[in-house]
Amino acid sequence: MLVRKTIPLLFLLATCLAVGAMPPKAASSAQANASNQIDWLLEAKQAERNGNFPRAVECYTNYLKTHPQDAEVNQRLGLVYYLSNRFAEAIPVLQRALKLDPKQWGSALFLGVCLYRVGQFNKALEPLRFALKLKPDLPEGHFWLGSSLLALGQNEEAISQLQMVSADSSVSLEANALLVRAFREAADGYYQRIEKIDRNSYRTHQLQGDTLVWRDRNTEAIEEYRKALAREPRIEGVHRAIGELYWQQREFERARPEYEAELSSFPLDEVANLRLGQYWLAKGEAARAEKFLETALRVNRGSAEAHRDLAHLWLMRGENLKAESSLKTALRKSPNDPFTHRLLAELYERTGRPELAKQEQETAQKLISTGGEEPGKKPERTGARESP
Repeated sequence: MLVRKTIPLLFLLATCLAVGAMPPKAASSAQANASNQIDWLLEAKQAERNGNFPRAVECYTNYLKTHPQDAEVNQRLGLVYYLSNRFAEAIPVLQRALKLDPKQWGSALFLGVCLYRVGQFNKALEPLRFALKLKPDLPEGHFWLGSSLLALGQNEEAISQLQMVSADSSVSLEANALLVRAFREAADGYYQRIEKIDRNSYRTHQLQGDTLVWRDRNTEAIEEYRKALAREPRIEGVHRAIGELYWQQREFERARPEYEAELSSFPLDEVANLRLGQYWLAKGEAARAEKFLETALRVNRGSAEAHRDLAHLWLMRGENLKAESSLKTALRKSPNDPFTHRLLAELYERTGRPELAKQEQETAQKLISTGGEEPGKKPERTGARESP
């Protein structure tokens, strides 16, 4: 599928265009054009600065009539075509620039991008790979090569390229979005292979359930999970997956027996223990909650939710020192959880520290008003942060 969103390549364009200085041959361009007294390169650069790309194309084209072997100006003309969304016209110009000077990674990169833009995904691979050979750390090169491979259905190779896009690059967000799609399509491919072997096996129904969850078709997903369990009652993670779907829909009474069923076969499942601890804590049954929460924490010492909920339990019992220590640990691991700040405010109020209590309450309210997480922060992956 063609990527419709315009990817920010302005820095690369600026690098390739290098509008600050004249190309090496510009110094003699006035003499070369003495007959009509027009310096085409100066005119073209001024047109670029003004965003007048049709005029820039005209000027570069006129200059190239007398300097057809100028690789740099051929590249510049190709990039101006690119900026004008005239991708088909950019292709032969960039090909010529690359042939004249095979060291121009910009020509190779934008040739690949233009070929992608006109739907010639297979032809885009060679120049994009060549650009990466010249400049291996080029995130845009990995992005567009991964995009082309994904369009060709080569999901696994696309994933390897998209994973090489650095987190601080201008295309990181788009690369991550394509990675989600690539992983899903790869999973669908493996699912189809399994289905061909035995379309009625428990594993086929489990994977179909996973696929339906990705597509937010939760009722159908639960049906597939039930079919999988009917064929193999001891599949790890399936009861928990059903429980999570009910939990996210706030159907806590339906979620509880699913988590219990998971623990009957897999007693150290972190999510099932955490959820049952939260369930019984909300019911006010601290003793029953404690066993599950301590197991969840033992399995994953880094769980901010387990630290937070155990602190809540200890706060209910009046064990303030233990609660404070656990709440501070939870905040170190997940500083943007408003419920943790609210519990800490309650603890400070109880222990005679009103100023600190006020600060924590204000922080909790601020986080709630902004959705509970700072932009760019990833929530914990133990499931929906929802309690009964």
